[in-house]
Amino acid sequence: MSREEETHPRFLALLRGINVGGKNIVPKDALRGCFEDMGFSSVRTYIQSGNILFRSKDTDVPALTEAIERALSGRFSYKARAVVLSRKSYRTAVDAAPGDWGQDDERMHHALFTLAGADPKGILALLPSPRLEWETVTPGPGVIYWSVSRARPTRSTWVKLPASREYQKLTARNHNTVFRLRQLFEEI
Repeated sequence: MSREEETHPRFLALLRGINVGGKNIVPKDALRGCFEDMGFSSVRTYIQSGNILFRSKDTDVPALTEAIERALSGRFSYKARAVVLSRKSYRTAVDAAPGDWGQDDERMHHALFTLAGADPKGILALLPSPRLEWETVTPGPGVIYWSVSRARPTRSTWVKLPASREYQKLTARNHNTVFRLRQLFEEI
């Protein structure tokens, strides 16, 4: 382990609801600047949907989450919500994906990361059962993996998820983003 890794471990912030559908527009450079102003180092953004990799001397994930949400809310005038994951937590979540998740081109694959205090199994218990002929839903540590047939996405039970109250407890990423973030985690 390098000295930098010991003193400034790696983290990922997955922001909920920015730059989606013309709402809560936050340019990547402004987002990076906000994180740098908070004292984080090696700040790197990935695409416009709120993926920020950084290093921090503070390792208390709940405290980091609260500080990030407060800073973003204040600077960009929206109610910021974030999932903050250490490198180890992110690896654990990604490694828990079903073996074929992200591999079958006949399906769309999404990872729904849970905000602090939300439990993947608890969320699943409140939602309709998936329609197994078109979709699979698998809980993992702090994440729900959802795969749905590209031919029948509107037939899935989970297509109705965004209209539910439970959706407010999640932030979604597709499999390409999930795998790319895993790669970028090793580079910062």
